[in-house]
Amino acid sequence: MADTRVHGTTRKHVHESFQEIDQPALGPLPVERFACFKEAQRSVHRDGHVEVAKAYYSVPPEYVGQRLWVRWDGRLVRIFNHRMRQITVHAQVEPGRFQTAQEHLHSRKISRIERGADWLLQRASLIGPDASRWSQVMLQNRGIAGIRVLNGLLSLTRQHRSEAIDQACKVALTHGAFRLRAVRQILKHGGHEQQQFDFVKEHEIIRDLSEYDQVTHTHFS
Repeated sequence: MADTRVHGTTRKHVHESFQEIDQPALGPLPVERFACFKEAQRSVHRDGHVEVAKAYYSVPPEYVGQRLWVRWDGRLVRIFNHRMRQITVHAQVEPGRFQTAQEHLHSRKISRIERGADWLLQRASLIGPDASRWSQVMLQNRGIAGIRVLNGLLSLTRQHRSEAIDQACKVALTHGAFRLRAVRQILKHGGHEQQQFDFVKEHEIIRDLSEYDQVTHTHFS
């Protein structure tokens, strides 16, 4: 009905005006939907990753120490150099996870990380034997992501006594907790070691298997 009426201002039929003026000016719709993303600058850490929404994404090793532009939209994380040329892209992951491309870890960088891990493990052993054991098992479980955790563990010595950190690592190890957050929580609130109990084979309330066999035959035969 609106198409056929005469517009009060232009004094023309709406449909005729659309065909004569508006429609020829329209272009085709884009192939992809309108891009909606967040964008910010990020520093490349010594482990070759940038932090985006509390997750970590690798970049080529020549960018370590530089600041790069990052765009993320909930599906992909795109990383650009200072000329806004895309240097890598990752699938976005949940907070706390690492996305590390194998090509970003060439042989020279891998050996440097390994030497750094050895040095960090030596420093952790100075805290105490349990801190040393926790650090080694944590690094085996988490891989390259554990480098950042080791740095965080060592930084705890600025606020806590080595004995307290060592005990917290002992508790965390018994629970299989290999995140720095767990150690911090134990230091703050305390915690107890995971207890292991031997299976009790004999007790006054445990009947002999022959009695259960007799009940089975009585009720189901």
